[in-house]
Amino acid sequence: MTGRIRKPAVYNFWPSFVDVMSNLLIVVLFFLLLFVVSHYFLGRNLDTKNTEIELLNAQLNTLSNELSSERKNSAALGEQLSAAQADYKDSLAKIALLTQDVNALEQRKKELENEVSARKSAFEDERKISDAAKAHIAVLNAKTKNLTDEIAKLNAALGAAEEKAKTQNAQIADLGKRLNKALAQKASELSYYRSDFFGTLRKVLENRDDIRVEGDRFVFQSELFFKSGSAELEERGKKQLDLMAASIKELSKKIPAKVSWVLRVDGHTDNIPIHNDKYASNWHLSSDRAIAVVGYLIKKGVPANRLVAAGFGSHQPIAKGNTPAARKKNRRIEFKLTER
Repeated sequence: MTGRIRKPAVYNFWPSFVDVMSNLLIVVLFFLLLFVVSHYFLGRNLDTKNTEIELLNAQLNTLSNELSSERKNSAALGEQLSAAQADYKDSLAKIALLTQDVNALEQRKKELENEVSARKSAFEDERKISDAAKAHIAVLNAKTKNLTDEIAKLNAALGAAEEKAKTQNAQIADLGKRLNKALAQKASELSYYRSDFFGTLRKVLENRDDIRVEGDRFVFQSELFFKSGSAELEERGKKQLDLMAASIKELSKKIPAKVSWVLRVDGHTDNIPIHNDKYASNWHLSSDRAIAVVGYLIKKGVPANRLVAAGFGSHQPIAKGNTPAARKKNRRIEFKLTER
């Protein structure tokens, strides 16, 4: 009996290959879907990356075409297992490359998301700054309007003040003219009586070296009235003041009451400083001498309201230099008939 010859068993790889390729296709489709969804959420800010995505899509399409081609050729490759295994390894290598591309795409996606987040944050900061600037500008505009209103009010007030000032200036000018006219008239009246007073005193006091006329003043040497460093009137000085008092009283009867006049008595010293128990300076000495003369004239009946005493010390010299003659000339008592 002839035994059966057993054929060697042949392992069919095709179903497993199909399953692997199906799972691979599912994985590819899953990553493709993930890529599309990621691309959708990136939005318009990822437009610049469309070229990379389109390239990846092209690679995926190429891989799909290659997988489709592998399906068509799988029947012819049934007995050519070694070639199929080589193609399988090649496909695995391509999948590995595709996985790397997907990982790279994921990394790029994160980078783009971070960039989008940073730009969004910058935009929010700029928007906040813009809002604050708008609020500040609004405040400045309000302040500017208030200042403009105040300036307008000030201009109106200034205009009114200028008009008022013009009116007042006109009134002041008119008053000035009237005052100058009155002063001129008054000065003219006083000048007349001053001339009369000077003429009378010249006759009474005669021509003496120690009495002279300087402009509108009668000038007496101090030695006529006082000893050196003293403010006590000497007898010969009192005699001269008696004559002057009589002339002043006679003159006061002639001058109308409307004319305001006074007889000013000025005391002057030389420039040699004085400092003793009674007088601390030439100011004190010159003042006391003028007061002594005024006091004596009052005793002789001259109205006190028509007399003025003033001390000038050594600060109004009429002769320059430090010679004895210059100092003697500067030691003087002056009488001046003037306005009050």
